[in-house]
Amino acid sequence: MLIRVLLFVFLAYLFYVALKAYWLTRKTRNSRFMDPRKVDDMVLDPQCQTYVPKNEAIPQGGNYFCSRECARLFLSR
Repeated sequence: MLIRVLLFVFLAYLFYVALKAYWLTRKTRNSRFMDPRKVDDMVLDPQCQTYVPKNEAIPQGGNYFCSRECARLFLSR
């Protein structure tokens, strides 16, 4: 009788470990890849040569800039 109880506890523990491993791999697998619909286009700032998300960039003179200072410096040339 004691062996059956121990076997049941052991099998329940194995089931718990397998289920936990499954949920962890599923969670990390889904977080590794970004949803392409949520990714913004990146634009190059011609002054400082950095990439900036298009929705955060400052459009001026047909270019996109990371800051007003970069836009001012580039357009003053």
